[in-house]
Amino acid sequence: MERNPPSSILLVGSGVFGLSTAWALTKRPLFADTAITVVDQAGGQFPPPDSASVDSSRIIRADYADSHYTALATLAQQEWRRQGDDELGGQGRYSESGLVLTADKPREVKVGTRSGMDYAKESWKNVAAYAASNGYPADRIQTLESREALNECLGADGHPGDWGYFNTLSGWADSGEGMKWLYKRVKATGRVKFVDAKVKRLETERDRVVGAKLSDGSVLRGDVVLVAAGAWTGELIDLRGRVEATGHVLGYVDITEEELAVLAKRPVVLNLSSGLFIIPPRDKTLKVARHSFGYLNPETVTNALPPSPSSARAPIVVSRPATNRDGGLSHLPHEADVDLRRALRDLVPIKGLESRPWTQTRLCWYSDTKDGDWLVDWHPGWKGLFIATGDSGHGYKFLPVLGDKVLDCLLGKGGELGQKWAWKEIEDDGVGKEVDGKFNGLITRDGSRGGYPGMVLQEELKRTAVSPF
Repeated sequence: MERNPPSSILLVGSGVFGLSTAWALTKRPLFADTAITVVDQAGGQFPPPDSASVDSSRIIRADYADSHYTALATLAQQEWRRQGDDELGGQGRYSESGLVLTADKPREVKVGTRSGMDYAKESWKNVAAYAASNGYPADRIQTLESREALNECLGADGHPGDWGYFNTLSGWADSGEGMKWLYKRVKATGRVKFVDAKVKRLETERDRVVGAKLSDGSVLRGDVVLVAAGAWTGELIDLRGRVEATGHVLGYVDITEEELAVLAKRPVVLNLSSGLFIIPPRDKTLKVARHSFGYLNPETVTNALPPSPSSARAPIVVSRPATNRDGGLSHLPHEADVDLRRALRDLVPIKGLESRPWTQTRLCWYSDTKDGDWLVDWHPGWKGLFIATGDSGHGYKFLPVLGDKVLDCLLGKGGELGQKWAWKEIEDDGVGKEVDGKFNGLITRDGSRGGYPGMVLQEELKRTAVSPF
């Protein structure tokens, strides 16, 4: 491709993977003559408000148990810290509030898996090594060796965890405003055509993917079709056992001016054993959320691209997002309501927030992989098809560098990251498939998830109704 760049690239999806890749394409001289098109079901607003990368806030951290992500996140943080009005971190788009990362003592850990405590301690080692090698004072990262130490740091008196640390070099971003900033930058290049439409299926000719068929029957074509559809990828491409859509709960409560003055000065706090986290508010709304194994939403889809041209398209069952475009979430499942309120009780210094009604709730849909690594590679069964998905709940923080890394992989120059994100051979063990009438969901076992795996959204919604308080 270095000698013969494609005359056209079609990107399916305008979330952080799709937009950042489009932006990177506009900046690479190799693609100066390449026509770039982005298609998404945006409903008049790019990127769509139900994409995982669009919300009031996202954690920006280099706190990873995997040193590759620590290195990549620290590179991204250099851009987040730029505070000019026209720069990514400006106008309140990034706040370096610090992060308290904590975990509970594990009751048991399955062989070959990592607990939340393991993840937290490995993250601490990685960010401490980074801070030391870059000349930061040792007190920029402080260990909190007990529940009492954690409570003292947070100003709380609940159960925030049994061990943790305070990294003053991490923070949070207004992800909705960040994505608007990115879209404006991409649009301003004049190089990218945006099409607001639903992709019904990928179009093929013999052994090649040549475009995307839209719901109105028209076809958008591209020499390269790059699918970055996030949690919706599984209904376009059969990725069962590799990538799966999971829904993660968020809730919002109103707070007073006095409460805002207190909470806005607190760090982000994330308990890796429960998955519960709270991000400091900027206005009189406080967000609480859970980075967990998530909910499954198994449904039959009929247009997913099969693994190879020798296989026919056939209906398959996959977990797919349930968002506002499908009617939205009328209420939280009971277990989620209880759990989020536990976070308000245990992780904040203000009493009584756990009894307030939700002003808004939603599900954030990840595209999960088994090991938490992304899938960024050419599809081995189809020519012309490149996939960039599998965010596993940690894509947004890499916005400044993500697109360039995707292009490196597309050009076969991904290096160690390219190897981590490569298409892996997997055993067909029924994961991601319906077996004897029961959906066998994929489980992400990287140590960063809390809660219980395998919960099905519709089943949980039918359980005990939640109270309004």
